[in-house]
Amino acid sequence: MITPATAADAAEWLRMRKILWPDCPEEIHRVEIAEQTGEYATVLVYRRANGKLGGFIEVSIRDRVDGSTSPQVGYIEGWFVDEDLRGSGIGRKLVAAAGNWAREQGLSEIGSDAEIENETSIRAHAALGFRETFRLVHFLKRL
Repeated sequence: MITPATAADAAEWLRMRKILWPDCPEEIHRVEIAEQTGEYATVLVYRRANGKLGGFIEVSIRDRVDGSTSPQVGYIEGWFVDEDLRGSGIGRKLVAAAGNWAREQGLSEIGSDAEIENETSIRAHAALGFRETFRLVHFLKRL
């Protein structure tokens, strides 16, 4: 079952975020969890029969997305399914639910990204009908 995340889901959501983004400090995860819901963002979770979570998708509204023709686009900020559930269609259902949320916000496109070396994620996006628009390498210099 896919539903919006609630405050009671924070610990399980944090567990999964730490797997998806292991290099991110826990305090940053906690801040981002607190900021993820509202008018311009939502989090949807897959609930296992035992009440635990098995996946999530974080979706926001962005004003500009490379390759988009729309002024605002739904954007998948994070998408994760527990390893034991992968290949069962839950990821596809989470993306479909994210698309429904974006349509409810009046949007006509949804974007996403993957790290350039993450072939599994790139293939998953392609299998769900996403088309690749750009490949970038971002740089940062401390001043």
